[in-house]
Amino acid sequence: MNFISTKMIKKYTYTLLIALAINCISYKSTAQTTPDPGLPGTFAVSYTSYDLGDLAFTDPSFPNPMEVRGSVHYPTLLSSGPFPVLVFLHGRHSTCYQTSNPSNTALDWPCVAGDQSITSFQGYDYLGQQMASHGYIVISISANAINADDNSLADRGMPARAALTQHHLDLWNTWNTTGGAPFGTTFVGKLDLQNVGTMGHSRGGEGVVAHALLNRSLGDPYGIRAVLPLAPVDFGRRILNDMPLLNIAPYCDGDVSDLQGVHFYDDIRYNDLTDEAPKHSLLVMGANHNFYNTVWTPGSYIAGTSDDWDDSYGSSDIHCGTSGSESMRLTPAQQQAMMVTYASAFFRTYIGNETTFAPILNADDIVPPVSSTLDTGDVFMSYHAPISERLDINRELTEGAEVTNNLSGAVTGFSLSKFDICSDDATEFNCNVSSSNDKEPHSGTSSALGMPQLGMRWNAPGDYYQNIIPLANQNFTIYQNLQFRASVDYSEATSGQYQYYTVQLVDASGAISSKQVQDYTQAMFFPPGTEFFVLPKVCYNSIKIPLTDFIGVNLTQIQKVIFLYNQTTAGSIFITDLTLSGLTPLTTSVSYNNPASVVAIYPNPTDNNVTINLGREFKEITALNLFDVQGKLIQHIENISQEMINLDMSSFEKGIYILNVVSTKDAKNYKIVKQ
Repeated sequence: MNFISTKMIKKYTYTLLIALAINCISYKSTAQTTPDPGLPGTFAVSYTSYDLGDLAFTDPSFPNPMEVRGSVHYPTLLSSGPFPVLVFLHGRHSTCYQTSNPSNTALDWPCVAGDQSITSFQGYDYLGQQMASHGYIVISISANAINADDNSLADRGMPARAALTQHHLDLWNTWNTTGGAPFGTTFVGKLDLQNVGTMGHSRGGEGVVAHALLNRSLGDPYGIRAVLPLAPVDFGRRILNDMPLLNIAPYCDGDVSDLQGVHFYDDIRYNDLTDEAPKHSLLVMGANHNFYNTVWTPGSYIAGTSDDWDDSYGSSDIHCGTSGSESMRLTPAQQQAMMVTYASAFFRTYIGNETTFAPILNADDIVPPVSSTLDTGDVFMSYHAPISERLDINRELTEGAEVTNNLSGAVTGFSLSKFDICSDDATEFNCNVSSSNDKEPHSGTSSALGMPQLGMRWNAPGDYYQNIIPLANQNFTIYQNLQFRASVDYSEATSGQYQYYTVQLVDASGAISSKQVQDYTQAMFFPPGTEFFVLPKVCYNSIKIPLTDFIGVNLTQIQKVIFLYNQTTAGSIFITDLTLSGLTPLTTSVSYNNPASVVAIYPNPTDNNVTINLGREFKEITALNLFDVQGKLIQHIENISQEMINLDMSSFEKGIYILNVVSTKDAKNYKIVKQ
């Protein structure tokens, strides 16, 4: 017989009430076709460990020697290797406990006589088991020596964490090539050290970002291919471009309560406009900091455990407190199941190249896989596409974005009582939602700016926000989605209410197609919680609307994108990152005007030159315009006198270019890829 706890009844009753309140909305997603990444794999799994001593490694960045200790989950049948590698790094926690009285813990290293070390590095064994079953060698390393003394350092021991991680990989490089104690030749030739993913929890999250940068500075001796900061700190505001990244932010984090790890995502969106690596940030409602590590979780280990939310802020908050009236706190089992699901999706996509899971990461599929045990309103993904797979309409970065967008089109905030880019300079470093940064994770300080945000408030159903699209960018069929990030401004909204609105596309003929944002997301919720210093929070999440859902307009001639605030009499939201994302499949030739007349582009992709065959109707073509993906005109050709045009692209940067072919009948766009 299966029993359901009263807490689970409360959770699902509350979820049902919310669903009824929003009229049982059916969200458009591909949940039924996206495989579940959190299911166990087919490999039998074995476990081993190594301990080279408490004082085995030194580095100039840290004043004390460090231990070299780790746990290893791996496929039992190693003969089918080599296998990709994952490295896990835990965060700051007590390092030792008194054997005779485990409630006495300390931050010593090495542990004094009569004490035992706390094995924080073993707290992710559940994830190691999962990934090893899918053919990964998973190494989780101990960093107790760093934790014992990192608060005495201005850098909080981040360079030491990076150096320690690199040292472990150096050891595994030896064990993978020539072997040696303690493994002999067991792992020789079994690790693919050019295909490595890392995960770091808490201070370990910034630690693995620091490590990826260190490895890069050393000439990339190891192929770090993906980085996952879990409930991380970001004291140093480190920038990691050109690397797939997934930040996981637990809404009820009682330790890193300002969710500062969102800056790993926010800070790198536009600082490098050649960045081809996707970025993701996952907000997990009801999750705390510690339950991701079983050694830190009450009931799962002998010493040093804690429910960080309840222990820091009490149990009475209506949302995050375990005794709150509307508590949505996840149990340890739920939180760890969620971690297995989304970490598996991330690593199996970017390390295992199992792209079938990409819809989960790219916010195409917003319904959590069954293995996560969660509902659609429990997890919210943000996704920043590679530069070649998006067209930025309005990044909302500076005050100028209130007038002109990134395509040089006009911007209007019609009749809005607030229309302002905030958090964009030292005089306006937050959005005045709260005096506490814990409530505004995306904002910054006067010395370290956060993410600029466009705040809007409306007071009538005719108010709107509009972006004009220039002619060169009006062919939306090149892309698959209209996408943006948004959050409710709880300081100017009605408590408990969703902030819904309409998104419209208007074509050159004036035809309008409208989509209701609530048909695609639950992200416009009024953020829950009442704990004064940390809740509620302004948290941004991605909203995607497939362009093919906009029926009745000519998607090759879209002149306007409008946010029409016609569903509530008043409301207030923040938005950023208005973009088109997801390229349609590449073709080398396409019909032009009629099937008998074809524009062909070859070779495509190209290294240097391309030939453009305009077809026998070339005399009707009046101009060729070549744009980069940001809408900048690169080349203009007119007075077309021949069917075949040769285009020299040898000096062009690698990436996607748009060829705009203008005829007496219409204008059409074609993609050209420069390798």
